[in-house]
Amino acid sequence: MTIEAVRWGILGAARIAEGAVLPGMVKSPDCAPVALAARDETRARVMADRFGIARAYGSYDALLADPEVEAVYVALPNHLHVEWVAKAAAAGKHVLVEKPIALTRADLAALDGLDPELKVAEAFMVRHQPRWQALRAKIASGDHGAPRTVSSLLSFMMTNADDFRARPEWGGGAVYDLGCYTAMAARFLFGREPERALATCERDARGIDMFSSVILDFGGGAHAIFAVSLAQASAQTLQVVCERAFIELPKAYVPSRTEPNLIHVDLSADHAKSDLTTLSFDALDQYEAEVTNFARAVRGEEAPFYGLDDARANMACVDAIFASAASGTWASVYRSPGA
Repeated sequence: MTIEAVRWGILGAARIAEGAVLPGMVKSPDCAPVALAARDETRARVMADRFGIARAYGSYDALLADPEVEAVYVALPNHLHVEWVAKAAAAGKHVLVEKPIALTRADLAALDGLDPELKVAEAFMVRHQPRWQALRAKIASGDHGAPRTVSSLLSFMMTNADDFRARPEWGGGAVYDLGCYTAMAARFLFGREPERALATCERDARGIDMFSSVILDFGGGAHAIFAVSLAQASAQTLQVVCERAFIELPKAYVPSRTEPNLIHVDLSADHAKSDLTTLSFDALDQYEAEVTNFARAVRGEEAPFYGLDDARANMACVDAIFASAASGTWASVYRSPGA
């Protein structure tokens, strides 16, 4: 089934837009990027020309005033996300915003009362992988018993001293850049919210966390354990231990675009043995999947969609991680009334 392509505007000429999201939009039959804005109009024009985008603007407000733009992708530094989500929504645009959506959960109060007809989502592309969707369904089925442990390691070596992720006032650091993913992964796989967090953050002279280790307690003996870093070799692991299965996703967060992507399921209860099954999924561009699903949700079609309530819940985890690291003890994860 095809839909009328959603007409997109891009706020910001960031690397993530140029190298990942825009190529995904161009490939998706359900998306049509029609405008791009940057503070430097020349830079906007160069990137727009590269992707065949008709209009380039030297201000974000000018793009939001473009009546042809239906949806906006916000690819700005972290500290600008809430401001421009609010402005885009006020202009009547649907919004896909890069993660993290905010620096604290309290910041999201600025988005209360948005038009409920507008789609607003945080851009965690990984949960649009068919592999992640299949894993979540497998766990929810109960076939392997209850999930008990979700563990993850996500890291890379940040070498650019001018990277926005090195600036604390812009929301730099490993938790904002990577820990938001691992917290989301645990919530996604357990299918509920954690109760409390225990964390330690090793900070550099600038004040950003370069290495952070976290436990999220989901109650009933279920824990997520993860480490994130901007100062070690590239690593991306995701493992789930159920009562009767050990499940692993190789290349969990950045899947192959050319080779099959796998889920390993080991049913053996004996360390000396293995009872391994491997599930295979086609190579894919997860950014194309993400923008396609968002576009289908905009058109009222059934598609995976995770809105503002999900974003608020993930930011509550981030708040608790930082609170625990500051206090040296467990910190409660905020629950919305009625959640």
